[in-house]
Amino acid sequence: MLRYRLVIVAILMSCAAGQLTWAAGSSSSGNAGVLPTTPAQSPEQQAQRALKQGIRHRDRALKYEQKAADASSDKRRDKALKRVVKEWQKAIAKQRDALRHDPRSYQAANELGYALRKTGEFNKALGAYNYALEINPDFHQAVEYRAEALLALGQYKAVQEAYMALFRNDRPLADQLMLAMDRWLVDSRVAELSDPEASFASWVEQRQKMAAMTQSLSSHPSRAW
Repeated sequence: MLRYRLVIVAILMSCAAGQLTWAAGSSSSGNAGVLPTTPAQSPEQQAQRALKQGIRHRDRALKYEQKAADASSDKRRDKALKRVVKEWQKAIAKQRDALRHDPRSYQAANELGYALRKTGEFNKALGAYNYALEINPDFHQAVEYRAEALLALGQYKAVQEAYMALFRNDRPLADQLMLAMDRWLVDSRVAELSDPEASFASWVEQRQKMAAMTQSLSSHPSRAW
């Protein structure tokens, strides 16, 4: 029994000596035994993180919008719509946070405009899109998003200009804008149109025909050009 106790004491003393040695090494080197800390993120990195978080909230909002549209009862639809509002609010907050960290992030400004437009804040959305295009005038996605906000505000001439610019420079985005204009055209048929609205509706119909003809010509196998 005495021998057993002596062995235990020896082990404890050995452990204590090891701890003292580690502590001494820590104090002498200044860094030994200290867990590494995560380096602070730069403003640009923080902006990118907030941008990505905002995009995730955007995608969730769009998912809940679809759930609301497909809901089988008023209760389910109302529940989904509440989530829609919350997710858009979070998306707006995150993109504003991204811009605070990096005021030159045209992507964050564009996403902010998108979220604002989806919540009906069309004038604020225009401000965000304009800011994105000030930073990067060739950012065509902001041109398309901005045009949809202009369409909602009835600024039809500006919508036409945006469409023609996209038609020349980014045909897929021009087609995306045409889809938005086509939805407007369908909705407009149930109401009496003012002269500017009627003129714009006629222009949209003409552009639809021309776009279809251009698409047909460009995809025809016998064309050499």
